[in-house]
Amino acid sequence: MTRWKSFSVQIRREAVDAVTQFFVAHGSLGTACDEQLLGVEGDPADPIPPPPMVTRLTAYFPWDIDLHALKRAFIDLLPVLAESFGPGPEAFSDAAEITDAGWAEKWKEHFHARKIGRKIVIRPSWETVEAGEGEVVLTIDPGQAFGTGTHETTRMCLRMIEDVFDLSPPPRDALDVGTGTGILGIAAACLGAKRVLAIDTDPVAVDIASKNARENGVADVFRAETTPLSAISGCFDLVLGNLIAEILIDIAPDLLRRTAPGGHLVLSGILAEKSGWVVDEFVKNGASVLAESAEGQWTTLLFRRGA
Repeated sequence: MTRWKSFSVQIRREAVDAVTQFFVAHGSLGTACDEQLLGVEGDPADPIPPPPMVTRLTAYFPWDIDLHALKRAFIDLLPVLAESFGPGPEAFSDAAEITDAGWAEKWKEHFHARKIGRKIVIRPSWETVEAGEGEVVLTIDPGQAFGTGTHETTRMCLRMIEDVFDLSPPPRDALDVGTGTGILGIAAACLGAKRVLAIDTDPVAVDIASKNARENGVADVFRAETTPLSAISGCFDLVLGNLIAEILIDIAPDLLRRTAPGGHLVLSGILAEKSGWVVDEFVKNGASVLAESAEGQWTTLLFRRGA
């Protein structure tokens, strides 16, 4: 008999990733978010109505987790969320003890392979998916560091990466800043990059990204490390950063210095109302905007550095 504990909160959708990161840092084994996957008639082909602004996020933990300490830590996080996203509905909902011999496998029923763009398919490790003609299948499990293809920013980044690799010549090397699970850099490697450097301040994320690179057969061209961006040498044809607007603004000069002349930057984690601010900063530093994509509350931008 297996025993677990669950911890559920009420949050706005744009804060899901920040709170998921909080749970992962506190030992979460996986999370589940209420999500409507079918149309009103129960048919996947039906139009899906817009998701609710407020959702329920549940994290699952080992039996020995101290739920009282976790609740105190979550309450301490609320002012940080309010500072980042504005006043909102974030609140503790409930916690429970789970005794279920089958739960460790049953929760996987919520996660399935999905096609993200024209080529990229994301699958969890427990599903078998054969790549169709021209498709690239990435194996990324939920419940890891940020970046499993379920969030709008990750999806938009992956689609823009596909677009960049359709250019002639395609990128030869890529730099993935704030790599998380490594999903963006791994996608670049699978699409043809000959060298990918992935950096993150979190050593756990670096370990996860390295493991995922091995799982996806690109460990020979993908390297993850904790080296700060300011200490990276050389230039890259493609620079990736799914961060937040404030961080992108702060490191804009370093990102552009690491971008080869004529190279491209795919940037996301940008709330829609802050996209103009990011555009102005990168244009001021010598980049031009090639494309902008919006989904939900988020914007993703494609820049080209001047020659």
